[in-house]
Amino acid sequence: MKKHLSLLIISAVLLTSISVFAIETTQTDKKISLQTEDGIEIGLQTYWYKYKEEVDGNFFMSNTGQKYGLSLTGTKSMTENTYIIGDIRFATGDVKYKNDSGTAGYVPDYMYEARLLLGVEKEFDNFLLSPFIGLGYRYLYNDLRDLGSGGYRRESQYTYVPIGMTHRFRLNRKARLSTTLEYDYFVKGKQTSYLSDIGPAYASVFGDPVNDQNHGYGLRFSTSHEEEHWSIGLFFHYWRIGDSEVNYYSAPPLLYSIIEPKNETKEIGLQVKYRF
Repeated sequence: MKKHLSLLIISAVLLTSISVFAIETTQTDKKISLQTEDGIEIGLQTYWYKYKEEVDGNFFMSNTGQKYGLSLTGTKSMTENTYIIGDIRFATGDVKYKNDSGTAGYVPDYMYEARLLLGVEKEFDNFLLSPFIGLGYRYLYNDLRDLGSGGYRRESQYTYVPIGMTHRFRLNRKARLSTTLEYDYFVKGKQTSYLSDIGPAYASVFGDPVNDQNHGYGLRFSTSHEEEHWSIGLFFHYWRIGDSEVNYYSAPPLLYSIIEPKNETKEIGLQVKYRF
């Protein structure tokens, strides 16, 4: 965790240094474009995070806390009105774990995500519309072993198809407002529970169960004030995932079942980006 925080601090210093010493190559009276342009963006973000599971409509467990992250985005125009975007982000933070039996404590948690988007755009008199589609992958890891006996590591992986629309309009000659709405079509999820961390008895019966998740969806909203090199904005990410497939384990004369319960994730945050 200290390494992750150090990385964020170093990146913040570098980003600030770049902004101070960057040389403007455009004329100050040039009107900002509404179109998607080639470039690379480095972003710093902080957001409030909550993950919650339910069993039969009742609270089962949650992870809640503040996370801090980095993002890197590359944009390349394909034709006059089509483009591709590659985007990766990483976020980490200690979150508060709580379950229905009263167990509570702080656990390390981190996430990374990779996305590739293909978009087209159409500029009108005062605004631009840009629908897009793509492919995304999300990985989440947390470690409950510090909570004591019974704690174990968890990995969550989502594959999904982002489908969305971006709207832009000029605020003045130097700035524009960009707003994006997105629906994430859930293709497949996989939840790995390292129950072998608990002890040899669990390892011999369950190993490290992998539960397939086949039902769910995601939603995203973001809005940002953008200038030629800088942007600042708010974002909201939401996931709703249904019960996983059930895994059965035999330990005669007993038969056990393991399921990853339905869950939801919320991320509400602020992001600052610098564009090269």
